Amino acid sequence: MFHHSLDDASGTAHLSVTGDLTIRNAAAFKDALSQAMDPKAQTLALDLNEVERVDLTTLQLLCAAHRLLQRQGKNLIIAGTLPATLRESVQMAGFSACGGEHENSGLWTGVKN
Repeated sequence: MFHHSLDDASGTAHLSVTGDLTIRNAAAFKDALSQAMDPKAQTLALDLNEVERVDLTTLQLLCAAHRLLQRQGKNLIIAGTLPATLRESVQMAGFSACGGEHENSGLWTGVKN
């Protein structure tokens, strides 16, 4: 369900997620996010391409991780294409502007649809 790696050459940590991201596995997803936030990495790239279902818990965890990394001067980016289910959930829950203090730093900014 979760896979993460660190590309030392680029300073980017990668986290790939598949399946359902709902309250049932929120603790496991939080742990995977924490582990993927490698102190040596400047960027955490999330691949959510294979995610089938999400709920508000997932969006809250993603937004919290994004803001934490921003405060550390780091980046959280969405790699690849965002599944329609996730894109719709982001919009319906009002998380489109998740970016904290910086207007153009939203987590979903520049995501391929």
